[in-house]
Amino acid sequence: MDLAATKAAPLAGRRLLLPSRCPVGLAEALTSAGALITQAEFTAQEPLELTAFLAATTAGYDWLVLSSAAALTALADQGYDLAANLPAGAKVAAVGPATARALTSAGLTPDLVANPGGGAALVAAFEAGPGVVLLPSAAVASPEPAAGLRAKGWTVNNPAVYRTVPVAVAESVQRDWPSYDAFIATAGSVAKAAAELGQPGAPVIAIGAPTAIAAREAGLNVIGVATTPDTGGLVDAVLAALG
Repeated sequence: MDLAATKAAPLAGRRLLLPSRCPVGLAEALTSAGALITQAEFTAQEPLELTAFLAATTAGYDWLVLSSAAALTALADQGYDLAANLPAGAKVAAVGPATARALTSAGLTPDLVANPGGGAALVAAFEAGPGVVLLPSAAVASPEPAAGLRAKGWTVNNPAVYRTVPVAVAESVQRDWPSYDAFIATAGSVAKAAAELGQPGAPVIAIGAPTAIAAREAGLNVIGVATTPDTGGLVDAVLAALG
């Protein structure tokens, strides 16, 4: 994104707090707009026991859908090779470009990549059922894309393969939490973890509508919502709120 096309350093002096795991290039893009960036860990992913997942793979499926690269990491951490075990004829879908890159790195070429990304976009691009979708995900996951795929006639097996847990946030971030101009929330779990730092905290710019809902339910003040769940969408939302 060419931020020079807006105005010189539109975010000069603004202090933004970002999770350590965020869309590729986001911190750099915001820094180029003049923002002062702090990144911190708010959550971590823990792999879960794979009994339900393995039962779902044994039953067979027509599509493997990855709604997060974290699911791929959780499976790999437990020695499960998705590429080696993909059934003949099964297709692969990714919730967005970042997940697609993770799949490619793992030896799987996605047949469908949601554009611009997100569960709703994936459902919109998906063909109608019937058939079976295997959707490994978090223990507490967004209702999309599972609900939308079921509405389109698919049987969705949605085993949990990891869980997201809060981590101890750096003391400097805890101290400065109310003074940031904005906190970029990249997931509902991240927003909830940040809310534990106390309220009122930094105003929130959310990566999408589900994250914005989670942030508000946690008591945070949402001042912007990205229209696309990627770097470009978040930069536009930050500029609209603070630029």
